[in-house]
Parts: sequence; C-alpha cells; structure tokens
Amino acid sequence: MEDLPEIQALAVKQEKILKQLAELREQLVSMRTDLKLCNKPAQPSAIQSAPSKTSKSKSDTKKIEPINASYLQDFVVNASPENIPYGLLALKKLWIDRLNLQVECFTHSTIPKLSEEAINFQNQITSFEPKRENLPRIMVTLIWKNVGTYTEMITSPTAYVPICGEVNILRFLSRCGPSEFNYERNDDVTEADSILDTCYQLINKQNVTDKKQVLKTLSSKLGKTASFGGDEVSLCDIAATSAIKQVQKALAKDINPNMAKLIGRVSAVVGI
Repeated sequence: MEDLPEIQALAVKQEKILKQLAELREQLVSMRTDLKLCNKPAQPSAIQSAPSKTSKSKSDTKKIEPINASYLQDFVVNASPENIPYGLLALKKLWIDRLNLQVECFTHSTIPKLSEEAINFQNQITSFEPKRENLPRIMVTLIWKNVGTYTEMITSPTAYVPICGEVNILRFLSRCGPSEFNYERNDDVTEADSILDTCYQLINKQNVTDKKQVLKTLSSKLGKTASFGGDEVSLCDIAATSAIKQVQKALAKDINPNMAKLIGRVSAVVGI
C-alpha cells in the first residue's frame, strides 16, 4: 500500500528539518570553538596556586571583552503575535550600553490584525534606542507571521536554515553578543541548558496538561530562590519570563508565588 501524499510530504519536510538542524549544529559548534579560543585565559605560572572555585569573583566570571564583530550579522525573525518573543526586547534593554539590537517590524499577509499586546511590544522594541553612538549593531527584521509557537530566526535567506524556537534564538544571541552575558561562561552551564530546554518545552507543548507538568518542572528548578541567575538577570530568567508570559492565559492559576515574583523582577529590570 502506497503512503498517502500527506505522509510523503511530512517525511520530506522532516528530512529537510533534520538536515537543517545538522547544519545549524555544525555552525554553533564552530562558533563555540572560536569563542573558547578567543577567550582562553592565560595559564598561571608554576609558582602560582590556582584559585578555588568559591573564591572566584564576579569580575572574573563576568569579564567584559570587546565584541567580535565577525559574529554580528543581520537576521530575520518570524513570530506569531500570539507568541511574542519578549526575549528580544529583554536583550535589547540589557545590552543597551554594549550592543545596539536594532529592530524593524513588518506584518505578513497571514496576520489580518495585530493584538494590542503585540502592538505595545512593537512600539517598545522599535522606539527604545541606545544613547551611546557607534555601538556594534545587529539589524533585526521582525515579521509578524502565522508560524504558531515555533518562532524562527533566519540568518541566511539564500540557504534558509532557520533557528527554531525563541529559546534557541536567545542561545544563539548569547554566544555572539556581549561576553559578560554569555551563559556558557558560567560554571552551571549544564543546569542552565536544562532550564532553557524546559522553557522551550513550556512554549511548544500543545496540550495544556503537558504544559502544566512542564511548568511544575520549571518551578521546581527555581525552588525558593529569587531567580535562576542570582543577583543579576540571566538568560534563564529572561527565557522563563518570556515563556510564562506566552502561556499565562492558559496556566494563570498554576503559576506559583515565587515564579510570579521572578516574572515581576525580570519585568521591572528589562521592561517586558
């Protein structure tokens, strides 16, 4: 029995996506290697004792380094007005003195009308500009489009290899943006990746029951702490806040008080 045309088309689409993911993985591995080579610290001399992990200061872990302009490229983000990528606005404000994340917004024909929430977001992200001149710049073209929860970032229109999911877009930008905001430079990078994966699932799980379970997992990871990033707003805090804001209509009753405090704190700091 021959496969139905729908199944054949789905198989072709899946094969294409797998190929794109493999290419993206190669790009990210290459970028990570380059960043580690550029940021590799000098080895201490034999007479010096290595500092203990507990004695490492924040100035060591958050060392400010020049932005590598070779990693900065303009890109397009396709996003649904029902799943607003608040993380872009957060990074724009967080990086305001280091990198100009300049955003222009357009509406695709698949969207007859923008929601009030999307309009407010658009007004904020296009009007908020850095006061310093001559900052390194990334030009972002945000297109409101019917892509559902799968927000996508396109860095190469000719090859069309999208980065799917807002969380993965934040990962990408974290690696090529200001070094002090790169989550991979922290000691707890494995746990951070686990938190980011959970945020991705929270947005993209289609079943409300599944979303509730993922939210419970995310809440347990936060525990009783004030935020995932300690005293400073981290990429995990931004990703979690954006994810919860996207699902809060369906899960409002399931957001515990401590998670609500985190959202309020992040919103106050970066205005999302």
